[in-house]
Amino acid sequence: MITGEQVYLPGFESGQNRLTLDGAEYHHLIRVRRFKIGAEIWVVDGRGTAALARINTLDSDTLELKILQEEPGRGELKGKLILAIANLKGDHLNLVVEKATELGVHQIVPLLTEHTIKRGINRDRLERIAIAAMKQSRRSYLPEIHGLTKFQELVRTSQAATHLFCHASDTGSNIMDNRKQLCTEKSVVIWIGPEGDWSKDEIDLASVSDYTFTGLGPRRLRAETAAIHAVGLVSAFLQDPA
Repeated sequence: MITGEQVYLPGFESGQNRLTLDGAEYHHLIRVRRFKIGAEIWVVDGRGTAALARINTLDSDTLELKILQEEPGRGELKGKLILAIANLKGDHLNLVVEKATELGVHQIVPLLTEHTIKRGINRDRLERIAIAAMKQSRRSYLPEIHGLTKFQELVRTSQAATHLFCHASDTGSNIMDNRKQLCTEKSVVIWIGPEGDWSKDEIDLASVSDYTFTGLGPRRLRAETAAIHAVGLVSAFLQDPA
């Protein structure tokens, strides 16, 4: 019996024939989902490899999986997608991490900007949210959650990519207008500002850095909505470049 169930085993290495599962993943499969010997599940390493495996043996606190086949890149986009987003108030960043993971991002960088109000993040919690979202969405790559990073520092250290600088202005092109360019790119960075938008200095720095100023339509969106909307659009382009 093949199911859509997926477990995360960071110690899994490509080429292994058998795996042992215990702890929380074992508890979920056996105590909660009531899986039996012979059931088939997917195992992911969080680095881009997935494997279909069958439960071979079952003990009181461990089980053994037999690897049936590997599928590198299962559930992944054809390009690398990075979300750089100003740290948000409340638990809004949690929602962004969950949905951006489901939509295929490879990295999420919480930013400290001039108008950022909240000055801290719970990185461990964000990583747990990303793991759960990776498993739920049947991805094989676990996004990297960065620590809080100053806007100027990320601009200075960013590698070559298409940078979509989302800005609440009538002067930027619509993100849909960049589809042809995005479909040929290997790496795309989406920049989302804070609730109070970017400062003039940040806008000027993005401009001299030759970022593509991008709009998200005529409506004024909350930062978390803008992030999810932008990631969803770009994800669709990178998933199907045709």
